[in-house]
Amino acid sequence: MNPYTKIDDNVTIFHYVTLGQNKQPKTAPIIEQGVIIGAGAKLLGDIKIASSAKIGANAVVLQDVPSNSTAVGVPAQIK
Repeated sequence: MNPYTKIDDNVTIFHYVTLGQNKQPKTAPIIEQGVIIGAGAKLLGDIKIASSAKIGANAVVLQDVPSNSTAVGVPAQIK
């Protein structure tokens, strides 16, 4: 987990999740309240995961995820 990551309340993070930066230094994901992140997911870069979003297991998320959306796949697609 990147030390610059911001995580709100009521977030569920399953095992082996990576929250990290990409090529830009001192950047990391912002996780809002009520988000569920599946096992093995990778969230990389200066991205925002909006409230009540779901990230599928083993997804690689490189872009913002809107609220109440689901991101799945490699690279992740928003559903």
